[in-house]
Parts: sequence; C-alpha cells; structure tokens
Amino acid sequence: MIAARKIRWLERLFVWEVRRVMRRRFYGVYLRGLGQLERAAASPRPLVICTNHSNWWDGFAAALTIPLFSGRRLYLAQSEELLRLYRPLRWLGAFGLDIHGSPVAGVRYALGLLGEPRNAIWIFPQGRLLPQWAPLEVKPGALWLARQSGALVLPVAFRYEWMVESRPSLFIHCGEALEPDASDAALTHALQRLFDAIGPTLFPVDLSGYRPLFEPRRSMNKVWERITRSGPVNPRNE
Repeated sequence: MIAARKIRWLERLFVWEVRRVMRRRFYGVYLRGLGQLERAAASPRPLVICTNHSNWWDGFAAALTIPLFSGRRLYLAQSEELLRLYRPLRWLGAFGLDIHGSPVAGVRYALGLLGEPRNAIWIFPQGRLLPQWAPLEVKPGALWLARQSGALVLPVAFRYEWMVESRPSLFIHCGEALEPDASDAALTHALQRLFDAIGPTLFPVDLSGYRPLFEPRRSMNKVWERITRSGPVNPRNE
C-alpha cells in the first residue's frame, strides 16, 4: 500500500487551485445539507465520508469541501494503481489501497488513521467509477472500518448536470450521519435518497436550499444575453 504524506500548506494551496479550476470548468457548485456536515465535523468521533463515484472530478469535488470540515484532517482512499501515477496526491492526504490484490495493509493503515478522533477518511464505497444514474450499491469495506473504529458515517451524494448553461453544474447533498452499526443496505439507501432528492429533473431550475461554494462565472449564454440585452431562457436561472 502507499501511505499518505500529508503536508498542510500544500493542501491549502491545492484547495485554492481546485476552487480556481472548478470555477473555470463549472458554472456552479452547490451544496445542500451544510448543517448535517457541520454536525458530523463537530463530533468528537472519527468520520468516514461515503460518496457515490461517477466522475473524474469526484476527488476534486471532495477537496473543495475540505474548508467546511473545520478542525478535521481529511484523507482520501484511492486505488494504489491510480496513486502510483499521481504520487504527489499523497501530500494532500491520499493513500493507496490494493483493490486488485490484497487490501489488508491498506485497511490496517485506514484503521490507524481512524484511531485519531479528529481524522476523517473519504471513501467511494462503490469501489469503481459507474454511471451516475446506475443503481447505487456499496461494498462492505467502509462500514466495516466504521464499526472497527467507532466512526460516524456521513453519506454525501454528488450529481453533475447541464442545465440551461454552456457549462455543467455540480450538486453536493449531505445527509445525516449514520452510526457504524448501520447496514450496507442502509448506507446504499441513504446515498440513493440523497442523490434522488436533488430532483428527478432540474427544470425549472430551483436552487432554494443550496449554498453556492463559489460565485458562478458567466457562461457563454449569459455573456450573449448580456450583449443582446435579452432575458434568460429560464427566468429562474439567475
């Protein structure tokens, strides 16, 4: 396995760069469930954060939330194969699991991290990239780690959408933390419910209840509307 070599000042620099890049690539990133996230972050227990995994951007989206987990040291479980290609990610808290061989060493390392109450590990419990509309099904590793360490489990859903903008938007929905004795079915249901609650459709666009993680930049259609002084196609998409 590949251990993390976390360097805090590099992490802060990376979060700043992720914010800059995502603001350029996405119209907006919107968070719902900030209260649930803050309650979990304030807990005196270690934390396992579980998210669906459907996009190359998922790790960057997780990094974007680091400042919201005040006082926590966040780590990210990744495949050892990927981390060998991007070894500098170790400096940001990523550690490698040998998912194609024996993950024992990586699991022991994760348990060691969770032995510190202020640590949190971000895990993609599906174990691989899947289309975001595929039925959610989690593998047992994340909850096993939580049971062994007494960690709370925070379910978080990611969803990527093109609305009436030339660039996509990312929606992040945090739920109530689960106790470690929750079943895999309960975690699966929680993630699916959070994903579905973002809405079966985002038209008309309704961002009530969401907090933007940065001020959206004008996309191509907004620039055109400003030049021509024409109103938006969807008046609720402000």
